[in-house]
Amino acid sequence: MLRIPANCIHTRSTPFWNKDSAPAGIFKRHLDTGTRPGVYPRLSVMQGAVKYYGFADGECPDPDSERVINAGEFGVFPPEKWHYIELLTDDTWFNVDFFVAPEVLLEGAKLRNVKK
Repeated sequence: MLRIPANCIHTRSTPFWNKDSAPAGIFKRHLDTGTRPGVYPRLSVMQGAVKYYGFADGECPDPDSERVINAGEFGVFPPEKWHYIELLTDDTWFNVDFFVAPEVLLEGAKLRNVKK
């Protein structure tokens, strides 16, 4: 299982979603707009089960990775990975937390070196 690097910082969490409240796009193949090098999504399942499908790119027909995340478990997924999820039970509840490498946060803030 992929691990979040120890120096990454938790930056945000989605609400808890179910089949009715989750954004429809999460169930279709996509590349998250916030996904870039150094951004690690962690999907946590509170109830039910979720299946993750990862793809090498936006065009290939078959997934190159699959993983089932059950209640009480979480899955960490690679940055910049085409994917979608499938809810395996009607009563599934889940959320996603995002962890970001410090250098990505600094880059996003456009911080510059301070000269004395």
